[in-house]
Amino acid sequence: MVLMDKILIVCVDRDNDLGRKTDIQGPVIGREANLKAAAKLALADPAESDANTIFAAVKKFDELKPKFVNLEIVTLTGIGKSGFESDKAINEQLDTVLEKFSTEGFVLVTDGAEDDQVIPILQSRAKIISKETVIVKQAMEIESAFFTVKAALKDPYIARIVFGLPGIILVFYALTYLFGAQAQFLQGLMAVIGAYLLMKGFGIEEMIISNTRRITASISLQRISSLFYIGVFFIIAFAAYTAYNNFVGIQTADPLLDIVSVIHSTYIFFVLAALSVVLGRIIDVIHFKKAYLMKKYLITGVSIIAIWFVLDAGTLVFLRQADLAWFLMVLVGSFAILLISFRLLNAIDIRQKITKLLIGLPVYNKEGKWLGKVEKINKAKNSIAFADFKTKELKEIAKEKFRMREGRILLTQ
Repeated sequence: MVLMDKILIVCVDRDNDLGRKTDIQGPVIGREANLKAAAKLALADPAESDANTIFAAVKKFDELKPKFVNLEIVTLTGIGKSGFESDKAINEQLDTVLEKFSTEGFVLVTDGAEDDQVIPILQSRAKIISKETVIVKQAMEIESAFFTVKAALKDPYIARIVFGLPGIILVFYALTYLFGAQAQFLQGLMAVIGAYLLMKGFGIEEMIISNTRRITASISLQRISSLFYIGVFFIIAFAAYTAYNNFVGIQTADPLLDIVSVIHSTYIFFVLAALSVVLGRIIDVIHFKKAYLMKKYLITGVSIIAIWFVLDAGTLVFLRQADLAWFLMVLVGSFAILLISFRLLNAIDIRQKITKLLIGLPVYNKEGKWLGKVEKINKAKNSIAFADFKTKELKEIAKEKFRMREGRILLTQ
């Protein structure tokens, strides 16, 4: 039996309750730092199970300390309810920890099945030699139906249905009463409920919430891009104001054409809002030296403009302000613009080149195990060199033996 010298105790807070309730961001490394984090979280929310999990991880650390000379403890945090974003954040934090403490095995401490989703992430780096699930004992009063419902209503997903939808209905009723349009209340109510069900059913609600969170999270006084993100909210407000004015001023007899005409007047605003977000993203990737993402956002920007051209032409045909030949010409032209853009951007894609922008990127083998980070590049040999996180040995890899994907170097041989 091979004895392991370096063991890392890992506690996972996948939905980032620690960050949201205490402003402590992962990774939290070391016994004292974890004790302080758990105490602060317990004071912020005594019913929070993640605090008990961190305490349990510290207890496990104390139990194993006499058996292992090289023992460390870390708490990793994700990002809200987003599975992919949380796992990505945990991946990055784990890489940061392994740079300081190269481990031969993990002891995983979790509080339930959701945090168990990180098991494949850990196994891609080293073996999991032990796993402990912390089950918090509750008092009889807390197990009652009242406290169960009360806790459930704190979940934003449930709260949006229980409180949000009735709130929208009440506000809509107040607006119809204010403008003397009570006769249209029922039709409007059906439209609101129908729109909400469509958004819920097709995942549009989550997409809107996710993008809004990203935009608000990106707003910072230290970022120039914040001006563009803030501008998005004003542009959308201008779109709503323009739509309202056009709707009030309509005097034609065809309701369908009226509605389409009002929607058509807002196209430019939504295009500007989308391009403003894209421009902010481009500034961010330049600022944070993630130029490998530049192609993605440039393609997104060109695609938005091309889609706008097609939608605008189709709407004009519907409104009888253009003929079908114009629509077909715009459709072919938009396709040509996209095709040319793809070709041009492929030619300047840095993921196909050896540049200094590759330095610092994580390197993984074919099995998905983390090997280290890029330390040097050699343009003459068309190769990179990375430091093995275990041996610290510098290893050189030719361009044809790796590929770049989502900010990572993946070895193909």
